[in-house]
Amino acid sequence: AGGGKVAISLPPEAEAPFAALRAWRLGEAREQEIPPYVIFHDAVLHDIAVERPATLDALGRIKGVGASKLDRYGAAVLQVLAGSGG
Repeated sequence: AGGGKVAISLPPEAEAPFAALRAWRLGEAREQEIPPYVIFHDAVLHDIAVERPATLDALGRIKGVGASKLDRYGAAVLQVLAGSGG
């Protein structure tokens, strides 16, 4: 068993958004003094990075993005995606 890290295979075009989303999530987690996975699990960030939703509606259709997380983090997630070459 490893150190709890899940190896997730990413298409090359999703690597930059995934890294940007993880960096954003870490900043949010530190600000709120909560573990990063409370915001979004890696698997959810993976799906967001691969799907690259451009609207809150599209983001809300991704598994693991509920209404409360969409309200709280949706705009920031879309901004991160827009800034990561998507």
